[in-house]
Amino acid sequence: MADQQSGMRADERRMAVLTSPGGAFPLVERLVDGVPMEFFDRDPYTLRDAFLATRGHGDRLALVYEDERYTYADQWRIVVTLAHALQGRLGVGPGDRVAVAMRNYPDFVFWFWAAQLVGGVVVPLNAWLTGPELEPLLDAARPAVLVADRERVERLRGVDLAARDVRTVVGVRCEESGSWPGTEWLDGADLLTHPEDAELPEPPAAEIRPSDPATILFTSGTTGPPKAVAGTHLNHSASLLNKLIRAVPLSADGRSAAPVPPSTRLLTFPFFHIAGISNLYTAAYSGHLLVLMYKWDTREALRLIEVEGVRELAGPPFVVQTFLDAARTTGRDLSSLRSMGMGGSAAPTHLIQAVHELFGGTVTPRTGYGLTETTSGVVSIAGAEFVAHPGSVGRPLPTVQVRIQDEHGHPLPPGTEGEVAIRGPQVVRGYLGDAASAAFAGGWFLSGDTGRIDDEGLLHLVGRLKDVVIRGGENINCSEVEGCLDAHPDVLESAAFGLPHPTLGEELVALVRLRPGSPADGAALRDHVAARLAAFKTPARVLLSDDPLPRTASGKLLKRGLPAQLATSGRPDGTVATGGPAQGTGTAVK
Repeated sequence: MADQQSGMRADERRMAVLTSPGGAFPLVERLVDGVPMEFFDRDPYTLRDAFLATRGHGDRLALVYEDERYTYADQWRIVVTLAHALQGRLGVGPGDRVAVAMRNYPDFVFWFWAAQLVGGVVVPLNAWLTGPELEPLLDAARPAVLVADRERVERLRGVDLAARDVRTVVGVRCEESGSWPGTEWLDGADLLTHPEDAELPEPPAAEIRPSDPATILFTSGTTGPPKAVAGTHLNHSASLLNKLIRAVPLSADGRSAAPVPPSTRLLTFPFFHIAGISNLYTAAYSGHLLVLMYKWDTREALRLIEVEGVRELAGPPFVVQTFLDAARTTGRDLSSLRSMGMGGSAAPTHLIQAVHELFGGTVTPRTGYGLTETTSGVVSIAGAEFVAHPGSVGRPLPTVQVRIQDEHGHPLPPGTEGEVAIRGPQVVRGYLGDAASAAFAGGWFLSGDTGRIDDEGLLHLVGRLKDVVIRGGENINCSEVEGCLDAHPDVLESAAFGLPHPTLGEELVALVRLRPGSPADGAALRDHVAARLAAFKTPARVLLSDDPLPRTASGKLLKRGLPAQLATSGRPDGTVATGGPAQGTGTAVK
């Protein structure tokens, strides 16, 4: 405990040095709508500033995708060329929206930065969705330009893009052209004129303020329709700097910041997710190498770690679980790996210990907590403290305030459960078309998550306000039951939810996927829960699934539709058909 407290004090001292008036990350207090907030008083203030800083990385490798390799100089040439095309050929200026719908190709990175250079608002579209599912997102975003890969072009055939104000569709990696009445088609390759010139071209001029919009991202929609979240340059710059400050070491004398050494990061989050976007710009600003995958593939991930010398891997817990399962028996050299992050959903406690044990302490496990509305992570924990407190998601980052409050908005004392509320420059102002949403009150964002803060200041998540089954008047938190099931050695993943009951109102049901060859059955799993939780929290039924459970891009369980599906798909042997393979995890695409 003494070593742990000493480590905590050392981290606090490091933060104090970095955020002091003369430090590398000085803080200032400003009023926002009458609410005092702390801000980083340093660049980059906009994402345009962040990209301009990448010019200094020169011939350092920036992106790897299959057999494609791009240096930062290559990336600069391509991005600046596309930015000129956006501003000149396509007429995109500050505030105009550029939707991007594609897999995690390098092209996504290029178009993201090109739009930021001219003040465009990037709208990443969920690449898993069908054409009809994309229509309401296009209705909300109304992009002037839509950049899409071949698969998305095919899915959008028949969608009236002109009615959604789309002037131009730019095809990327497309073998055939698209055709929409009233909407222009361009091949993206035709816009890349002379990107191989020896001299680095100058970017187009544009005036961009920190308060200007930079992105529109859509929430996962696990419990309802996706909401359009409008993020500013300030939101993203605060997120970038908060990620950067966690990686900055102190100088030998402990009085100033030392340079951040370049790293290699394997990206498993899709770019249409906030975690993918934040990885995109933090890696570029820091001069890291970002390794991309067509979709999540465990064997390919193992190969890339060995071949590219990957130091950082992060993904949803399910991705981490499948990776660890494969890593135990691989012959690949994984010695370069130094950090393994888990995000997007709560990390089961056994995963943290598994990382620690499998790599003998050489790989730092880490996690955090954040949402699309908070522009990625606002709470963080790593290393020995994470191993010692595996049920926590950490402490608030600099500039971030987190509190637990009751249903009336009153703050609650440590140890008391309530709704998690967040305030700071990373928090967006509201949802598109619904800026006065009840989720944003007095500068606080009401997350919809329940949690508590312990006496040491660590945040513990309990569940979702809406993810509760009320059985005969007793509230059952589904995440608590799922955590208990996931702790069973034969369980790969689980989902708990309610089904209608004639007298109780609802009864608790669990859907479980077992590890291959497991002898466990539903009765054994019910006994496992009954031995650890109160009787009313034991599922009335535990059904087994042959297929992966449906998940969002961030790895969250997608429970919408499961109750209705179970009502029609139960089998006599107690297994359930969940509609074929899950949508996937990481960069997998439907």
